[in-house]
Order: sequence, then structure tokens, then C-alpha cells
Amino acid sequence: MSLKKIWAGILALATAASMSACGNDKTAENTDSSAESTTQASENTTTSVTTEKDTEETTAPETDDSSVASVMVYYGWGSSEDEEKYTSEIYCPKGAEFDENTLQNQEENGSVMMVQLSDEVNGYSATSCTHWHRDAYNNEPTNYPIIAQLYFDGELDAETAAENSNCSQKVTPLGFKWNGYDVVMIETTYTFKDYGEKTDLFVGVEYDLDYWKNEEGTGEVQYLTTKALFGFEMYSYGLDNLTQEQCAWIIGELFGVDSGVANPFADESEETAEAALNVAESELVGKWVDTESDWEDTYIFNADGSGVLISGPEYEFTYKVDGNTLSLVYDVDDTESYTVKVNGDTLVLIDKYQSEQSFKKSADETEEPAESETEASTNAESSNPNAAAVIGTWKESETGIDETFTFKADGTGSYSCLTEDGTYKCDFTYEFLRSDYIDIYFDDGDVGGFQIVIDDDKMTVRNEYAWDLVYTRQ
Repeated sequence: MSLKKIWAGILALATAASMSACGNDKTAENTDSSAESTTQASENTTTSVTTEKDTEETTAPETDDSSVASVMVYYGWGSSEDEEKYTSEIYCPKGAEFDENTLQNQEENGSVMMVQLSDEVNGYSATSCTHWHRDAYNNEPTNYPIIAQLYFDGELDAETAAENSNCSQKVTPLGFKWNGYDVVMIETTYTFKDYGEKTDLFVGVEYDLDYWKNEEGTGEVQYLTTKALFGFEMYSYGLDNLTQEQCAWIIGELFGVDSGVANPFADESEETAEAALNVAESELVGKWVDTESDWEDTYIFNADGSGVLISGPEYEFTYKVDGNTLSLVYDVDDTESYTVKVNGDTLVLIDKYQSEQSFKKSADETEEPAESETEASTNAESSNPNAAAVIGTWKESETGIDETFTFKADGTGSYSCLTEDGTYKCDFTYEFLRSDYIDIYFDDGDVGGFQIVIDDDKMTVRNEYAWDLVYTRQ
């Protein structure tokens, strides 16, 4: 999901934070440095990473789909003769998707050195990255990230320490290998000043990196070997980080090896995606109302294949049923699909996030619900306190761009922020994906979303791009 302007700014600040270190006159604490970790790189520095895997490793993730998406990723150093050595195939976990724009841009530049993927149903994303030891830089690095400083050096340099505090790192071996290297989970926690505590979650391997540097004075090229990390930075769309079990399964799928961990997302998705009987389109014809939703969500299905969703605003659509899959087409590029079940006067729709919504058939198939903002607010409060509490105007001033959201009871709203060209404004519609998560659809085509916690006149939001950002009710 992409958000409006502030999220890009917050992400840039977060990246800057990860490129620095911790301090504020406090000594950095490395709770499990690389010297103490059981992670060991292969002693054979000439073994190609594309050779056959150890006997305890599988060559590819098990899947029912013979055409698993994969990409060749290069994680070496500069342009060297060792490109083949540092090239390996990365597989896309079942349920996730590679970011095609990222891959296209990388491929146009020659080698794919970074791959991004996301799984919206299970709520995580992963971005490949390589962290070199300080030795691999010809000059003193200006952007030497916290994870590398703590892992390789066991401490932080003074320049970056001034921006952060309360740094610690925990290295956990996950008990399996990739290309002969032990797979580990590295949790790096630090407090970036003015933006609160953050934990970066990296899962991957330590390996031997061949590199070159120019000898000072003579300029002679030296060919050397140092340590490096290759793996994925993982993010959860929720407030909590991914668990060790989830990280192990995801990285096993990405690396194409057996992690020894069963799919931790399977139980939840399979439980709610139980088999449903085939549904005939004629069974849907009529008016269906969810009296427990914020605005008494109502679907009207007509016999000619047209219909309307009334959820505050009205959205016209055409529909089609194939087995137990209901497809709604609102516009050329706006389609939704649900698993559908009909049992007498009860209709159940299961969305791609495996969330269920139940509707009762209305005897009056022509009447459309109409309620005032006060009534909508009362109904919202009875089923979801956040839906009523969020109504109003909220402003965030810490970032300096005066980002403002106004939420109305009818499911519409407006957004504004300061830019270099003046004040940017845009209207939107919104809905609660769950009781504490809002999806926002901006009129300029952007789509966003964030988790909220409301406490009196303060609203704290968090998602993949921002964390613990506080808005004040105006």
C-alpha cells in the first residue's frame, strides 16, 4: 500500500536513522555481538554460492504451483569477476508478490541487486539487502548502518551515536543453512531521536566477501576478503514485529530451503477459507443488509447482473459468480473478489484478507437505508468504538508539514499537507478493514492505510512506513 506524502518522508528519515548509530552520551549495548553469535561463515571462501546445497537443504520450496516466481539476485561487491559467485535464485513465498516496478528498474540497470515483496493477506513485506563489513569500503563509510556496526564491530561510531540511544542487538540462529551458511535472525533495537524506539528485523546469512581496494600512496589494487551479511529486512504491517517462527518460514521460502518450520500463516487462512458450496447468481438476487456494520452495509444484487453497494456512499457494480467466487466490477481497474456462501436468508462474504462479513436478506428490496451523521455515528460506536472516535479533524505537527486528516461519519474525508509548492489537498473515502485498521482511497488514485490507537484527543498511527506517529484532534 502506498500512502500520501508524509509516509515517504518518514521512510526517508527511518532510513537515515538506520544509517547512523546510537548515543546521546550513553554507551551502546550489544546483547549478542557477532563475536558471541554461533553464526559461522563457511571456511571455504572459494566455494560458489550457486553450488549444490548441503544434504539437509532442499533445492526449492515445496509448492503446488510448478511455476513459482523467482529471480536471480546479485549480492556481491561492485562490478567484479565474481558476479556468478554472488548470484543466487530467490523464490517468492506462496501468497506473496514481487514488486514488479523494483525488478524492472533493477533489470534495466543490469543486475538485480535488490528485490522487494509483500504479502497483504498475511501482513508482511521483505526487502533484500546486503551489509558489508567496514573493510569493504575504500574510504571511511558515511552511511554505515547500525546493524553492521553492532554486528561486525560490537560498538557504534561517534558520528552516528549522536543521533541515537539505547541500542542493542540480538542474534538468533534459526537452525538451518543456505548454501553452507547458517541462517540467523538479527533484531536491532535503537531510539532515533525525535522518532522513538524502533526495531529492525534482518534475517539472512553471514558470508565471505571478496573485494578490492586501492592501497594508499601507491594506488595499487589489493584483492582482499572480509565478512558481509546478505538476507532480507522484514516488516510487519501491524504494531507487533514478526515472530521467529514466521521469519524462519518466510526466509526458508525465499532461499528455497527447508526451514523445518510449518507455514505459521496456514492455520489462520485455512480455517477461514473453508470450502463453500457453489452459488448460483439467482441466489444472490435481492437486498442484503449487515446491521452490525458501521453504516449498515447493504448489497443489492439485480437479476440482470448489476448491483449497488451502499456503505455511506453508493457504489454501482456488475457482478458474476463462478463456483463460490463472487467478482464485483466497479470500474475498469477496480475489481473485488470474495468467497461467497448463501444459506437461506444469510449471505457470507470472505475477502482476500480472510475477513468474514455476514448479511441478512431484507424483505424490502427497494428501500435504501438513509441515516443522518448522528445516527451513523451511533451505529458505528455500537459496533466499533474507533469508527465513531475517529470522526473529526486530526493534525500531526512534529514533522513540520502539518499533515491533516478529516474523517466524516459518511465514510468520506479530506487530507492536506504542506509541500514546497504550497498546501496539497485531496478528498478521500475510507473504511475500517478491521476495528483498528483504516483503509483510505484518495481521489487522486493513491491508496493507503494504517493501524490506529485513539486515546482521548490523541491518535497514534502505524504502518509499514511510519510508526507511533501522533495526531491531535483539532
